[in-house]
Amino acid sequence: MRSTRFTIFLCLVLATAPIGVTLASGTSGSQFLGVGVGARTMGMGGAAVSLADDGTALFWNPAGLAQAPGHTFSLSHVSWFGDASYQYASYSLPLGERGALGLAIEQGSVSWDNTGEGTFEAGDFMGAVGYARRLRPNLGVGGSLKYIAGSLGDDEASSYAFDLGAVYRLSEAATLGAAVRNMGAAVSYRDAEDPLPATIVVGGSLAWRSLLFAVDVEKVNDLEAATRAGVEFRPIRHLALRGGVIAGTESALSPVMGGVGVDWGERWSADYAYRPSDLGGTHQFALSAGLGVGTGLSVAGAAGETDGMREVRVPKSNLTVVTELASEVVAEAVGKMRIPEASELYIKQVDQHDASWLVQSVLLEELTKRGHIVKAGGMAGEPSDPEGRPRYEVAYRIVSAETTYPRAWREWMVGAKKVERRVAVDIHFQLSDAASAIIWAGNVQRERREIVPGSRIAELSSPGQAFTSPEVIPGSWDKVLEPVIVAAIVGGLIYLFYTSRSSS
Repeated sequence: MRSTRFTIFLCLVLATAPIGVTLASGTSGSQFLGVGVGARTMGMGGAAVSLADDGTALFWNPAGLAQAPGHTFSLSHVSWFGDASYQYASYSLPLGERGALGLAIEQGSVSWDNTGEGTFEAGDFMGAVGYARRLRPNLGVGGSLKYIAGSLGDDEASSYAFDLGAVYRLSEAATLGAAVRNMGAAVSYRDAEDPLPATIVVGGSLAWRSLLFAVDVEKVNDLEAATRAGVEFRPIRHLALRGGVIAGTESALSPVMGGVGVDWGERWSADYAYRPSDLGGTHQFALSAGLGVGTGLSVAGAAGETDGMREVRVPKSNLTVVTELASEVVAEAVGKMRIPEASELYIKQVDQHDASWLVQSVLLEELTKRGHIVKAGGMAGEPSDPEGRPRYEVAYRIVSAETTYPRAWREWMVGAKKVERRVAVDIHFQLSDAASAIIWAGNVQRERREIVPGSRIAELSSPGQAFTSPEVIPGSWDKVLEPVIVAAIVGGLIYLFYTSRSSS
């Protein structure tokens, strides 16, 4: 319950983020928080709200940690014009179904000649810890807490801020993202207060063959709305060429930038980005290494498999699947019993279960097929066989024979519903001889998980058979979370549109 309330609260804050950004308007401080990190994303114009999938997600969108392919360690260095430089280090730690953690630190420094009165120095520091989680296979949300500190000569100041974000995989090729960044108290130097550069950004990315396109719309509290767009082209394996543009803002830096990267799968990558200016270009270098394998976001049903499950467009009925699994269970158990040929067998049901008739039918068929003489009911009280055939009793107890629908979702926010179907059969068997001595006993079980269309759920059940007619668990976030995410993205776009229009 606590996690549900927190998630809803997180998304409501994201949806109302434009209000917070508006209230923080003014000349902001801690401008280093606007210096993009990660040479790959900066080579693409910084359009990263839907792309960031490693420790740099703590800068662009903390929800991106949920997309991380595994443990990643990243280092980034920015050589700014003049004597300014920035360093960024990050680490992402996937926690499986429990989500992902991220840690990051950023440090910047600049010095200049203060009109002949000596060298004046300024420095900045940021430390962040973030957490993200997949609420559904294709939906992740996250947040981060930042500690921000700075120095101007002998003066020092510090503050705290938080970021919130969400990412949504529309398909294997398309992803949406939204985030609010740097929401926190102003940084105060003596009697002067500088609000943080609070930012709201929404965007998306699309992969097509060897190309990757990304576009973000971004609004910083004291700047006009800007559009970041970029493209990545992979002419050959392990090599990426990038280009990007930032439109809508005035800057001494060129609106056009580019970069290049080499990688070896998810093991390591080296990237470089360059942005020219009249004062001298900026150079950014980045190294990252993959230290393991994680899960990341997936698109449920989009590629035919999710978490090892296959998608069945024309599924068999639940009763048919239970029967198939029961047949496999019985065949394996009878094989382990090693019953002599042409034996006289008695089938005994230990406990009552809704599927007892099915299991007994399957057991009768399997034993008869193997050439045995089969009778229903226990062996106790039965007269001796005049032909002297070996006699055995096969007792069974159904531990479970059930169909469940653990989760349901939509591939698109308003698209066709997908349902995970889980069918499980677990039966305990016991083989006894004519003297009631137990010869063999054991459990055999089978399970099948697959994705079926939500529109066909009603026709999969069998009336009167409870083990084939479970209740459908609705997409728990369909009615609450996804409308909030949609409202956040649409509301952010409307806000950015009118802000840009009023400032032009």
